Formats: sequence, structure tokens, C-alpha cells
Amino acid sequence: METWKQHIAANSRHKLLFIKREIEDISFVDVGTELSAAIEHILHEKRLSMVAEEALDKIIDQYTIQDPDVGDYVAIRNIGILFEPALHINLHAKVDSWSRTRVLIIHHEGTIHNHVFFLTTNNETKYSLNLKDITYKTL
Repeated sequence: METWKQHIAANSRHKLLFIKREIEDISFVDVGTELSAAIEHILHEKRLSMVAEEALDKIIDQYTIQDPDVGDYVAIRNIGILFEPALHINLHAKVDSWSRTRVLIIHHEGTIHNHVFFLTTNNETKYSLNLKDITYKTL
């Protein structure tokens, strides 16, 4: 039986996997819910973006799982909040960094077109992530 683990290239610089459906043996963290809860009390403060970035890194670390076959991995879903302009998250840098240090699995409902991930199906650039220099696979 084929599993998601077979799609992880051990020698790849990035280990990023986009999946369209949830997989039974993977526990996903709802980044939108977790990050919203972490920042809801400071939404109108100047340090919002700094606190959001710290909270996001904590969430990723907290939900990273050690797997004997692929090493560390984290599976995230509901990622729309990461595109929120008020948070000033450099999503490209985050995905680049996270997928270098662990397998990053992103559950998405959007599309990937010409190595650009679009959160929405109408290809809005403000809700996009350029993947040209990040190695990824889709399942």
C-alpha cells in the first residue's frame, strides 16, 4: 500500500508536500484556529506581527511529530490566516525554513499553477506563495 511517506525524498533540500485530502495516519494542526487564539488579545497592538510570528513558530514546533521513517514532520491546515496582511508574515521564508528542518505537509483547497500556490481558486496574487525555489510535491 502506498503511503505519503514514499513521496518524501530524504536528500531533497526541502521536504514540502501539498495534499488535497486528509490522510488517516496524519494529525493536522489547524493553524488558523491556533494562531487566532494566540493573538486575539493583542489585535490592535503595534507588536502584533512580532507576536504572531513567535506564536506561529511555537505552534509549528509544538505540533512537530517524530516519525521513525521520515524524521520530524508537521501537518498544517486552514492556513488562510498566514496570508493576512496585518500579520506581515513572510510566508515564503517560513515555508522555506520549516521544510528544510522537517517534512512540512500542507492540506490545501487552493491551486498550484506555474509553481505558485494560490490559496483561492481565482488565483489572487495577494493570497499566493511563490514556490519556484522550493522543492515540493503534490498528492
